Amino acid sequence: QHVFGTGSCFIIKRAAEPSTCRAVRGPRLPKRTGKRTRPARRKQLLTEKKPAFVPPPRPEGLRGSLLRTYAVLVGSFLVFALLGESMKHDIPEGKFEKRDGTLINVADFDPVAQGPFPKCHPHFGEHEVTSDGSSTWVKNNDAPSGGPFPPGHPENPDWIEKSDAIQKKIWKETRFKWEGLQPNLHLLTLATLCVFLGCKHGVWCFTEAKESRQANQVLQSGDAAWFPVMGSCMLFGLFIVLKYLGKDWVKMAITCAITTACTFGVGTNTDAIFALLRNKTSPVLLRIPVLDEKVTLLQILGSLVGAAMAACYFLTKNWIVNNVFGVSFCLLAMRSVDLGSFKTGAILLIGLFFYDVFWVFGSKSVFGSNVMVSVATGLDAPIKLMFPRAFTGCGLFQHGMLGLGDIAVPGLFIAFMAKWDAVKMGEKASSSFVYLNCIMVAYVLSLITTVAIMLIFNHAQPALLYIVPYILITAVGVALVRGEFKDLWAYSIEDETEEEKTKATDEKKSK
Repeated sequence: QHVFGTGSCFIIKRAAEPSTCRAVRGPRLPKRTGKRTRPARRKQLLTEKKPAFVPPPRPEGLRGSLLRTYAVLVGSFLVFALLGESMKHDIPEGKFEKRDGTLINVADFDPVAQGPFPKCHPHFGEHEVTSDGSSTWVKNNDAPSGGPFPPGHPENPDWIEKSDAIQKKIWKETRFKWEGLQPNLHLLTLATLCVFLGCKHGVWCFTEAKESRQANQVLQSGDAAWFPVMGSCMLFGLFIVLKYLGKDWVKMAITCAITTACTFGVGTNTDAIFALLRNKTSPVLLRIPVLDEKVTLLQILGSLVGAAMAACYFLTKNWIVNNVFGVSFCLLAMRSVDLGSFKTGAILLIGLFFYDVFWVFGSKSVFGSNVMVSVATGLDAPIKLMFPRAFTGCGLFQHGMLGLGDIAVPGLFIAFMAKWDAVKMGEKASSSFVYLNCIMVAYVLSLITTVAIMLIFNHAQPALLYIVPYILITAVGVALVRGEFKDLWAYSIEDETEEEKTKATDEKKSK
């Protein structure tokens, strides 16, 4: 319907129908400009035309599958935690353990033969510069971006060449031994279980009854297009802070902010897991009007556990606590954020594909350093998963790493495809999670490809370079084979948060 105003009479006129209301002539009014309808009324009319969202039926056996997967995740986490901690052994104070297991005095550490000074050395993070017969110690970050880089600096060309040869030799010797397989199996297992579990729990929430469901934030195409831009600004901002304002208190402030967010994330996940166990949502204990947040008793108890873990992390920087926070963050993201459509997911993945490639491969030629690696290794915060590879040197772990974005970002897309599975199962057009299972196989293959290329070339790899083509091509391929691509492209998930905001506003006005 179109609404027009003429004089003192409003005519509601249907398209192609004559008016049933005769205009009453009155004094001539100034010509109206802009919209003919008040925004509130127009919004009301548009809202009335949209059918209310009806969640699809919950797939049979989903709860049991979720509980089993949670049990497998916890069991795997404990097994790999024990395996990692079993690498620890005593290294006497003032000693340094070489790769072959022999001990030397830290003071005898030779940067020419063994590279940059370790953390237990008095000159850690420094290198010696000789000029006019005198020697001075210079911080590695203060070296000219174009060099020269003397022995002791991480970018010393002789050391880079030697280190590359050593790492490739180690890989060839250990690739089929448990020593070499363990960290890679750890990475594959934890990342795969995390994505699979987050996607299925997302389906559980998606198929929750209208009366008890909690509306998720829905990303639209415009949000997805801006994601790489915002991510780049944040990453580069952290790089600048760490490089030029790299004081301990600055790093501590950033770590504190990230860990605090993870603490509350543990509380939210605790409530969600217990709701799954009990097969009903927890009663609301209190409301926070400023944040428009409902809080349950289990959320408070889970946040207290998270706070205790955060304190442990601040004191020890323990890799196990780091991984608990990282997995918790990824599960929360995949469960509480939806992609609006397949198109949104494609835009997000392709945009972050180029984001990842540039910041890993291209940033060094522009900014003089590998920005992605510098932030990941320079910030002691739970922004990546860590997988112990060895325990040598000063008595510290050497870790492999996987950024949380390499789990959460593809996880959002795979979760959307799992919800599409649920829709098709509700229509009796499918009997299982066909898309989810096929894309999970592709995700595992993409991680294997990433690890293999990283080991062969001994260079950090942008995981999304391999993950994005694998999962996008698989999703499109399955849809084409099943003859559902047109329907998949047209399908969208409604943003229920807008409906809740409108409802809350109406309630406030009525009061």
